[in-house]
Amino acid sequence: MLVATLIRQAQGAIPGEFVTRWTEFLSKHGYTIAHTTPLSEDSRVVDYTLRTDKDVKESVKELKAQALEFSAQSGVDVAVQEATENRKNKGLVVFDMDSTLIRQEVIDLIAAYANVEVEVSKITAAAMNGEIDFNQSLQQRVGLLKGIPSDVFEKLKDQIEFTPGAKELCRALKRQGVKLAVLSGGFIPLANWVKDQLGLDYAYANNLAVDTDKQVLTGETVGPIVNSSAKARLLQEIAAKEGVELDRVVAVGDGSNDLEMMAVAGYGIAFNAKPIVQQKAPAKINTGSLADVLYILGYTDKEQDLLTK
Repeated sequence: MLVATLIRQAQGAIPGEFVTRWTEFLSKHGYTIAHTTPLSEDSRVVDYTLRTDKDVKESVKELKAQALEFSAQSGVDVAVQEATENRKNKGLVVFDMDSTLIRQEVIDLIAAYANVEVEVSKITAAAMNGEIDFNQSLQQRVGLLKGIPSDVFEKLKDQIEFTPGAKELCRALKRQGVKLAVLSGGFIPLANWVKDQLGLDYAYANNLAVDTDKQVLTGETVGPIVNSSAKARLLQEIAAKEGVELDRVVAVGDGSNDLEMMAVAGYGIAFNAKPIVQQKAPAKINTGSLADVLYILGYTDKEQDLLTK
């Protein structure tokens, strides 16, 4: 059995013409609709439970490919997964930080503070789209921050905007006993602050070297870089430490350096992600609220209300 969660990106019920195209595709390609379940009261989100004689993994790939085409034309995201008891029974959810848990890219905020935002934003965009090596791009960007006062992170906290739905999502998952982590290619002072604000259990990010005499950034990093492979490794290490099987782990992010951790997790969700990430991630949502992840995990509006109060 498979479950396909249809999520309209705008408010209101899923358009009838999309439902018609979707059901016609299912019928033509050997999928039987066992039942449908509205997860939202306005029918913006609906679960389709499907039967098929096809291989489950191949079916997920086929449905995802078709969903990408439909979504581009209609503004309805479709998240496909195997229908198992672990859909709600998650043990660990890991998040990217920049443009996922928070709305900004932190290094761009620092760059604006240092008046080098144009140079840094170009490097950031190229890195997140997978056009240049992340490690090299990080070193290039950090190098532009040499001489900035080391208390810059304290000054930036007032500018940080949490993504709508982030607090509600984390609150709901914590109440279900799920462990939460932020794995960021950004910087540890703000990752730790985000961890504290959202009640997360783990935070990993990059450290910036400080000239302790002058109390300024040196333009270098200290210690291992949290890149794509590091995120995947850290996810596995946290899961092992917490005794959580990988099929009960979800990874959520927006950049190409989040794809490896999505691949090792039981399920990966691209949130308002770069085009290449939407194509490669197991699932995608392009909505205004991070709390919509709860729909993909099978929670109805009423269940979400109880968990987020």
